[in-house]
Amino acid sequence: MIIKNNKILKVSAMAAVLSIGLLSGGYTLANKKITLVVKGMETEISTLKSNVEEVLAEQNIKYDKDDIISLPLDKKISDGDKIEVIEVTEKTIKENKEIPFEVNIVEDKNILKGETKVEVEGQPGNNELLYKITYHNGKQVEKKFIEEVVLTEPVDKVIKKGTKVELQVASSRGESIRANSTSYSNNSSKGNSSSSNSNRKHISVVATAYTGNSITSTGINPKWGTIAVDPSVIPYGTKVYIPQFDKIFIAEDCGSAIKGNKIDIYMNDEEAVKNWGRKRIDIYIVG
Repeated sequence: MIIKNNKILKVSAMAAVLSIGLLSGGYTLANKKITLVVKGMETEISTLKSNVEEVLAEQNIKYDKDDIISLPLDKKISDGDKIEVIEVTEKTIKENKEIPFEVNIVEDKNILKGETKVEVEGQPGNNELLYKITYHNGKQVEKKFIEEVVLTEPVDKVIKKGTKVELQVASSRGESIRANSTSYSNNSSKGNSSSSNSNRKHISVVATAYTGNSITSTGINPKWGTIAVDPSVIPYGTKVYIPQFDKIFIAEDCGSAIKGNKIDIYMNDEEAVKNWGRKRIDIYIVG
């Protein structure tokens, strides 16, 4: 009680003094000093609010269900508490990934051995990778792979590898001719022949094809129908029937490579020589 001007003034106790606190709903509300951290910025504040949710509302702090709050929303506030609100955002990004092509090698009997040919040029493919990026207060904290989407398939490169074999064969003329093992066919006119070889002398020989314009050992120009022989086995001038051509040939040439049961068959061009190559055949002496 305070006496002034002879009057008694009654002054009620003030329950709302911040330093003393208020009585409300059975609880004493006290002014509390706490630390508030929002988006990395730290602030010291004083509040009379009782829990975390009320403090955030009082400070007009916006947040959603994805954001991180360091204390539960219903936790009672105590002096010296620290509340941190972390803004969480996510976004999906796309990255391109090149898929290398493979190289397939395919054998081809129409290409010479040792040679190659590119049949199909390879092309890389392209895939799209999807990632989910998570940010805390604008800083990336996680990159999570979601899926891979095929945009374009790679095209494999195809290379043809030759398997065709050419043989190096030596003719009676001392020439080296490239040849393969396919059969020779010649459309030149056939010589006189007989359907029966029973009365003819049979010889098994290794026959090699040759061509060229040099003079034969008997002094003539070779032609289709000329063969080169070992004169000690088949004398010059001997007529020889070769069933593969159904034609009679004449022994008119020889060569250093021809010894024993070997002959060279003259052909009109190098392509024919290549087609014939070298092979074992039966021949017949007819005169």
